[in-house]
Formats: sequence, structure tokens, C-alpha cells
Amino acid sequence: MTVILESDRLIFRAHEPGDWDAYCAMEKDADVRRYVGGGPRTREAAEARFQAMLQQVTDRLAMWATVLKANGSYVGRCGIYPHFQGETAIPGEGVLAFYIARPYWGQGLATEAGAAFIRFGFGELGLDKIVATVQAENRASLRVLEKLGFSPTQIERIEHTPRSFHHFQLLPPEKEP
Repeated sequence: MTVILESDRLIFRAHEPGDWDAYCAMEKDADVRRYVGGGPRTREAAEARFQAMLQQVTDRLAMWATVLKANGSYVGRCGIYPHFQGETAIPGEGVLAFYIARPYWGQGLATEAGAAFIRFGFGELGLDKIVATVQAENRASLRVLEKLGFSPTQIERIEHTPRSFHHFQLLPPEKEP
């Protein structure tokens, strides 16, 4: 097991075959999927996505299996991945994401994971900016970004739908105004 990062209560590592069932359960949970691009996935769709993740060769800018240190339970996937504009990755920028299974909500794990990846992104990866996008109705994730010190940059309203997204950024401490 290759650990990419640790926090007080969490280990972040590559996904492993043993994560399969917990990952698929998380993907079929309508509450977890509500603000991340659609409805629940079928078991077959979740399995296909998981298999694709196992095949990916990635650098450290990625979404990582998020596991409790205390008992090894898979609780989700978190990380910083490349920020794209169209087809091109923006140099020096990453996107923070945290995706936690419902049984682990309300325990501060997303905030803990976010803080760990912010330190990792600016310290080890040398990023110039970390961004995040959250659907407006996702109050829990908006609160996490507020706690982590992100600044709002814009609100994007999706035409012909009631959906809108808040965009945020965080600069390294030495670049903050």
C-alpha cells in the first residue's frame, strides 16, 4: 500500500480492490451523488468506474482513496486533480475535491482532508492556486470551503435549469492579498 498523504485521522492512498464494495455503495447513494454530477450509479456503472480507476497511472494530482487510520474503513475519495480550461491543464493550478460516504458525514473528515491536501498542494506540489466548484445548494461543502479559507470568485448559473455553482480559489499564504 502506497500512502500519498496522511492527516490526523485519515490515510490517502491509491484505490485497491478491497475498496470495491464500499466505493460502489457510496456511488449508489442518492444523497452522496446529489451534488456531484447526477443521480445514483447502478452497481454495474460503479464497478466499471472503479475498474477504470484501478487502471489509471497517475501522478500525485489525483483523487485518492480516503481511509480511516483507526480501522482501515474506506470513507471516500479526496484529493487535488489538474485544473483544465477546455482540453488544456492550467499550469500551477489544481482542483480540490472531497467525496465522503454518508455514514461519515458530520465528523469533520472533509475539512480535515481538505486542509491536508491544501498543505500538500502548496507545499509539496508547489501549486500557485487551488480552486473548487460547489453546487449552490450543497451547504455542507460550501461551509467546508469557508472553513478552509477559500474566497468566492463567481457564481455560475446554468441556463434553463435551477442549478447554479459557486466557484472559489485559494492562494498560497505568501500570495494572499
